Amino acid sequence: MPCEINHGLGRFNSKRDLHAALGIPLSAAPAEIRKRYLKIAKTLHPDSRDDESSKKLASELLSKFVNPAYEVLSQEKEREEYQVILRLLEKQLLTANIVPTPTFDLAKEVFNAANVEEAYQKALNTLAQDQYKDLNNVLKISEQISELNLIYLWRSAGGKATATAPTVSTPTPQSKPTDTQVMATPTPTGAMPAAEVPKTDQFTEQYFRRAEELFNKGIYLEAIKELKDALKIDPRSARCNALLGKVYLEQGSLSMAKIHFNQALKLNPQEVMALQGLETIQKKERKAQQQQKSTEPPKPEKKKSSFFGLFGKK
Repeated sequence: MPCEINHGLGRFNSKRDLHAALGIPLSAAPAEIRKRYLKIAKTLHPDSRDDESSKKLASELLSKFVNPAYEVLSQEKEREEYQVILRLLEKQLLTANIVPTPTFDLAKEVFNAANVEEAYQKALNTLAQDQYKDLNNVLKISEQISELNLIYLWRSAGGKATATAPTVSTPTPQSKPTDTQVMATPTPTGAMPAAEVPKTDQFTEQYFRRAEELFNKGIYLEAIKELKDALKIDPRSARCNALLGKVYLEQGSLSMAKIHFNQALKLNPQEVMALQGLETIQKKERKAQQQQKSTEPPKPEKKKSSFFGLFGKK
């Protein structure tokens, strides 16, 4: 069962909406986050399930969907970093003229509400009550909550519902998307893709900076995760490909490093980080070849013998 949110805010954030996974508002305080998590964890405990298939599904939801969300939102630094991403998205919704399209009644109420905060809290609480009752509907309800979150962000940024408003419920994908590129940069209806490149760069820049900081601290796995998330937003980011190659190079994975350095140069032949990285790889490969030659044992010389020499003198 894929534990991903493919709707609402999740579509703008690499299939992740941490608050939707826990069924809590975007403004939830640490105490509220913990209280909600403990309640869900109790509901998903294996002892609360009768059959094996239900136990397996509950365990999968807890380990792959609920726990990852709580691990981020329960830690102050990671929660603040995640909030930065949401604030950037909030601004982008207006600058890119993105207007979410409500697809169910509660979402429509929040979209059109005079008191957005009150309508949002009420609608979210209604959905959260049923979120983990039927395990087969968990992701469906979570995606509805994610839609509420997207609408709430848009309204918080100053978005106003009008009869003539454009309707864009999900971001427009970039050209030639791969299977993992589900989170493409949104573009307004009728706009040329090229006009959105600077906005995409601004959004991925936050991922790049965090990855660069993690790399400098030696936290390579987290740096790789940040850069992969960035490339889901904009797979044509030469800088992100170059830095990802640099991280792999530092880890000693030359083949992966080479792939991303070459990709970076394909996108931008002047990408300095990629040029330097490939040069470093070439030096390492030459050094390895020289060491291999120097450590190879000398081949034994073949003794020459004449026909008569095969028969020794008696």
